[in-house]
Amino acid sequence: MVISEPITKVNLERITNAIFAFTMTLLARDIVTPQEYEQAARITLDQFTFNTIGSIIDFVGIFVLLAMFWLLFFQMFHRMKTFDYHFLHVHMLALMAIVIIPFSSEFSDLTPEFTFTDFFFQINYLILGLILVYLWHYARSKPALLEPALTEADARNLSHKCLVPPIVAVIAILMVLANFRFGNYLIDFMYFVPFIIIAIFFGKLVAE
Repeated sequence: MVISEPITKVNLERITNAIFAFTMTLLARDIVTPQEYEQAARITLDQFTFNTIGSIIDFVGIFVLLAMFWLLFFQMFHRMKTFDYHFLHVHMLALMAIVIIPFSSEFSDLTPEFTFTDFFFQINYLILGLILVYLWHYARSKPALLEPALTEADARNLSHKCLVPPIVAVIAILMVLANFRFGNYLIDFMYFVPFIIIAIFFGKLVAE
């Protein structure tokens, strides 16, 4: 059943924007500041490099990851003229997964070694990616929800884009499971991999 007023697509887009903005702001809380050292005056170069700079890299990486999800969600909205209650309910789950990201990413920084806490963020990331895939698959199965001008090629192209984040998340989970050597550095790089893949194989991410 197509949803009726007063809940419109514009309302859904607004709350989605608000959740992404709130979550991206929360990420800054994870940056290690001098107050977090026992004695700021005794910070060594190694401490600064591996803690503060490392946390800034994590911030940038997860911010980029969230920006990618934001772009994909709004590419999906752009191709829809309306939504139904099932879509709304599942989308609320997606927003919940988005809000949890700053907290799940903070768990992965507790130790320099891989532990069970690293799975928290990766699974959070995977769940969000799978919800995105499902939402677009569901929308495609309901022509009444889609813009009449949408072509099958365009819809399929967006489906392929949406598959990239969960595939990368699975690879990251396997790296954690394998306790891969130099894995922490590669995990940091994995934040940017979906953007790179989409840019190479699908053209620019924001292409309409």
